Amino acid sequence: MRFTKTRKRAAAAVIAAVAVAGIGIGTASSAQAAEGSWAFGTGGCAAVEDITLGGDYHDYMEIIPTQNPGHCLFGVFNRNTWSWEGSGASGSSNAQGWFYDGPGQSLEACLIDTANNNTWACGPIN
Repeated sequence: MRFTKTRKRAAAAVIAAVAVAGIGIGTASSAQAAEGSWAFGTGGCAAVEDITLGGDYHDYMEIIPTQNPGHCLFGVFNRNTWSWEGSGASGSSNAQGWFYDGPGQSLEACLIDTANNNTWACGPIN
């Protein structure tokens, strides 16, 4: 059977679609997140990571707790310094505020469920 240009293009499109799905572009498993919001959680703890790349808050990230039964810690983790940014982990259900995550930064919004063996969950790294 002859492999025509049309079949080559169709095969290339299928391979590209599988590759994109496999690396998770646009999902919370991406290595680098784009602008948007990502929900994540573990046990009874849940949060949303917001990333903005334009407007008044260019290249900033925040974590917004959405479920906290009283044993959850929320914060933005700096992978460059392996430390919590700003106020660090908090038992509060309030947003942690915006943290700069522009060029050279490697931040991710994380939570810790202290009632579940200190299990961590994090949004995408940005």
